[in-house]
Amino acid sequence: MNSVRLILSTASFLALCAASAPALAQETDAPPAADGADSDTSGLGDIVVTARRRSEGLQDVPVAITALSGEDLETKNVVSVEQLRNFAPGLNVSQVNRSDANFYIRGQGPGIVGGGQRNFTSVATYFAEVPTPVAGAGALYDLASVQVLKGPQGTLFGRNTTGGAVLFEPQKPKFELGGYFKVSAGNYHYREAEGVINLPVVEDVLAVRVAGNLGRRHGYTRSVITDQKLDSRNNDSYRVSVLFKPTPDIENLTIVDSNYRDNTGNGAVMRQVYPQALVGSLPNPLSPELSETLGLPGSFPLMVASPSSSFIGCLSYELPGCATGPYGSAVAVFQAAAANGGFGLTGITPDQFYAALAQQQALGVRKVLEPNLLYLRSRSFGVTNKTSFQVSDNILLKNIFSFRKQRIAESNNLSGVFSYLRSDYETKEPPYIRGFEQYTEEFQIQGSVPNAGLEYILGFYHEEARPGFKQSYRSYGFGEISNTKQDYTDKSDAIFAHAELDVTDALQISGGLRHTWDKRKASSSVVTDDGTCAQTDPISGDLLCPATGSAKFKALTGDVTLQYKFNNSVLVYASYRRGYKSGGFNLPAATADTLRFKPETVDDIEVGLKADWDIGFPIRTNLSLFRDKYSGIQVALPVFVNNATYSLVQNAASAVNKGFEFETTMAPAEGLHLGAFVSFLDAKCKVNAGTACRIGRQIAYQPRWKWSVNASYALPLDSADVLVTADYSWTGKVNTPDPDAVLYGLSDSLPSYGVANARLEWRDALIEGLDLAVFANNVFNKTYAVGGYSIASFLGVEPVLYGEPRMYGASLKFRFGS
Repeated sequence: MNSVRLILSTASFLALCAASAPALAQETDAPPAADGADSDTSGLGDIVVTARRRSEGLQDVPVAITALSGEDLETKNVVSVEQLRNFAPGLNVSQVNRSDANFYIRGQGPGIVGGGQRNFTSVATYFAEVPTPVAGAGALYDLASVQVLKGPQGTLFGRNTTGGAVLFEPQKPKFELGGYFKVSAGNYHYREAEGVINLPVVEDVLAVRVAGNLGRRHGYTRSVITDQKLDSRNNDSYRVSVLFKPTPDIENLTIVDSNYRDNTGNGAVMRQVYPQALVGSLPNPLSPELSETLGLPGSFPLMVASPSSSFIGCLSYELPGCATGPYGSAVAVFQAAAANGGFGLTGITPDQFYAALAQQQALGVRKVLEPNLLYLRSRSFGVTNKTSFQVSDNILLKNIFSFRKQRIAESNNLSGVFSYLRSDYETKEPPYIRGFEQYTEEFQIQGSVPNAGLEYILGFYHEEARPGFKQSYRSYGFGEISNTKQDYTDKSDAIFAHAELDVTDALQISGGLRHTWDKRKASSSVVTDDGTCAQTDPISGDLLCPATGSAKFKALTGDVTLQYKFNNSVLVYASYRRGYKSGGFNLPAATADTLRFKPETVDDIEVGLKADWDIGFPIRTNLSLFRDKYSGIQVALPVFVNNATYSLVQNAASAVNKGFEFETTMAPAEGLHLGAFVSFLDAKCKVNAGTACRIGRQIAYQPRWKWSVNASYALPLDSADVLVTADYSWTGKVNTPDPDAVLYGLSDSLPSYGVANARLEWRDALIEGLDLAVFANNVFNKTYAVGGYSIASFLGVEPVLYGEPRMYGASLKFRFGS
């Protein structure tokens, strides 16, 4: 340990001295090519990827990767992050919020959040090599590539993950004048403007790239009560990148980016109801003698709704219709509750639930009964600085520093129709209620020993995150108003090492180790509007504000890969990887032994083939088979304490996820490219763990089968350069997180769906540099669900988010310079 720290400290000192160092060698740490640089002779191209923290051809990396170049994103009309699910096998994206994206890779997803804590997801997203949330519109402009890495990551990347990583790499400034300006328009009053200008300020020394994107689109889901158009898309985004090369061996890249969104809220549609959902119990306050005389139980079921809902009011007020009896109206309330099966929590009767469902079904999925004005506003800002110094032909020092922050304000109705469960109140100036500030520092020594056929990376990573302001959100739930205040501090440090050894010209062995130390603190309080504590300690029964927790976790993880190249076109590999995800704590804890939950781990085995063939025309086939064994899976389980039910995260599950992914590309004729993928995932728990995991049941939001086909054709016209592209993707049905739904005659899954997209582009139309395009997403206007709060057996209702309807439009793009 001390020797590693000494090496890193020495390297850090060298990096600080880099500005005065003499030129020694040409920089080799180049970023991915902007348009998928062709580094092969197959005729299919080979996108440059950075999965091993240096630029390599996709076909040369023994890792299952799906990569889309910046040009691919444009020709496929990918304008928001959630669309990536249509183009990458093994990748799924579910949503409970239109501006967020919950990534799943091979069955591993966003994970569980304990009270007040930041979520450590199983799939990390990176922007410019920095782990940070990437979602929604206004994020995919002027990118060099998007890379989906499957399987545990850590010995090469800043943050440990068990499922995989998605890398968003922005375009780098060039020492050439160039850029473009693009305007688009379409249905739902869609308007978008995007522009890039690249300026070589000082030849081969200083270059600046400025990019921006402004998007507007009306919502496609309308509330028939408020007439608000929900699911709108409005974003203002910009990015400024400065490349400084004082010598050929020193390079400094600074990126400043911002994204502001001001959207209407989610158009959640009520799909099914279960007003008898049990949320707890209500103790019988009557004396045992009187209860025995009346034949009443010691406690009553507390449901979302019941025929006796209105009787709750009789406990405090003499209302019309309150029951009366020989022992007075208060006693009659409990008699009525016993006769009707329990108390209702909302004051809404089952008949009202079913009537609302029937009305929603008559409206369809593009109109809702939302009684509130909803909004979703977010502002994010980031600064990234990457410095590299080529010390010699065989040693490169690299440092990556970043600061990022985000603020979110929202008003969201989790019930989908009734206003008994809301996340905030409508206000003219909605306050920011949650967010984060994050600092990261990563230092690498990249080196090689050519005579030994060895390449290596040594690295140190530090991350620190906190809200950055006093988080507080107001909720209206089941008739009561509360304010939740949460705070946290997360620190993570790691050292990692990775090496690749060429045993022969064809055989290579590679692997790495990582040691991670996580330190976490959090607090959570629930108070009324006047500041009175409303949070009960489940253990003591006393009021507790704040509930606090702290914990430290550490883990040693690693990987090893064996690869063999039969020739320049065929690569086979086998790998083992161990991944880790940090633990946390429950606030407040219901019992002493549930305060903390432990880390989650995975052991991954993968074998794969990457091959280019010539069967009269070029064809590429990439295949991977995997088996992931997960232990200590963090799941939320209900715990009943003192007549109340608490949802607590526990390490109560284990699972084996296995399957395969196959991708192919071919060019059977001049100008014609065809592609396809298919993936299969069997992801089942080995033990029963509440509603989160059931033996033999596919994990929630994970389809067993996915497939897609795509085609592009450059029309053989002498007078025009016309490109036609089309794709169709199909996703199998997915389970919801509510397996108990079937016990009550409800659906526990979301149906399968297929979506088709098409685009026609005329390049250099009328004049050189002018491109015209028309496009359509969801061409056949299919209705399909992409997520929501699918827990009807607990909420009493199931609000579901549906995917976008048919979106079509046209764009005009003018390119200039290089």
